[in-house]
Amino acid sequence: MIYLAKWSDNKNITWSGTTLSLMNALQKQTNLKSLEVKSPNLIKKLFFFILNLFLKRNYVKNINFNIFFLKHQEKNIIHDIENKDDDILQIGDLINDHNSSIYQDLSIGSLLFIKEHDIKAFNYSGFQNLPIENITERNSLQKTRYKKAKFIFTMSNWLRDFLISNEGYSEEKVIYVGAGINLSPNKIKPKKKNKKRILFVGKDFQRKGGDLVIESFKHLRNNYLPDAELYIAGPKDIGELKNIPGVHFIGPLSSEKLSEYFNLCDIFCMPSRFEAYGIVFAEALCYGLPCIARNKFEMKNIIHDGKNGLLIEDDNIEKLSEKMYTLLNDKNIYKNVYDNRNIYLDEYSWEKVAKRIMNKLVK
Repeated sequence: MIYLAKWSDNKNITWSGTTLSLMNALQKQTNLKSLEVKSPNLIKKLFFFILNLFLKRNYVKNINFNIFFLKHQEKNIIHDIENKDDDILQIGDLINDHNSSIYQDLSIGSLLFIKEHDIKAFNYSGFQNLPIENITERNSLQKTRYKKAKFIFTMSNWLRDFLISNEGYSEEKVIYVGAGINLSPNKIKPKKKNKKRILFVGKDFQRKGGDLVIESFKHLRNNYLPDAELYIAGPKDIGELKNIPGVHFIGPLSSEKLSEYFNLCDIFCMPSRFEAYGIVFAEALCYGLPCIARNKFEMKNIIHDGKNGLLIEDDNIEKLSEKMYTLLNDKNIYKNVYDNRNIYLDEYSWEKVAKRIMNKLVK
């Protein structure tokens, strides 16, 4: 089987480690040949940027929404496939091929649906500044590739349900396979808990709800728990917010260093306003941390309110503050998460994802 993926210069951080983790898991189960697609250099990006600007009269900085580039890339990939009869697993939709299957966390069609029905979430998506005609054209190209593919393997139940219910794909074609954690299970060594430490992880601070977490944390310290601590990992900078009492800004971290804070903290809180999946919630559960998430997207399928965490509905600071305090003191939820850690480690393993994929492809 050909593993077709687009890689960044550092393979370890491509798609936050997802691309490499899935490839390694599949290699244990099948004879895998990697076909690597390199990111275009600056000169090539500039050429296709100018071409799009000249022919379509609009500004598109995101190369993945430049149709001229995408079709050029597809042509080159197909040329590089030595055996046209090999099964292909695409990470994202890169080519139109009847022997291929596609692994995806978000479809362009679902993005357009969110834009129409939940504009607040869409405005945090990272795609909000793209011209609508480019999103629509990219959606048409993706639909062509989806139609030709053998299977569409989805990271989330949320995307699977959307593709079946809203876009009419069959249940036989769209298969939920899930996602695995990108932190080593060997690093799970929880330290003594003190029921006052909250962890937030998210490079995209605003989209992940980091501003809401800090404001709610301030309310928590002022009204419920004066010695509470908030640890913020991911973003390079959060400005003056890092100077708030009780806030520990630890910035971008390696997986090994991040494990230390999962082991240290008591609960995980990341009320994302837009989230295609949210592997970090699975990682938190595997480390024994109950979670606070937003009742949207796949978050509501990972976090079950009152069982392994709590869900919020909006950006209400007082309500989130109350949920922080409640979760820090809920012994039953702590016990549920602790008792189910082995189940989480199995469910959110790349070996499990690879097995689900291979179970379909070998039939």
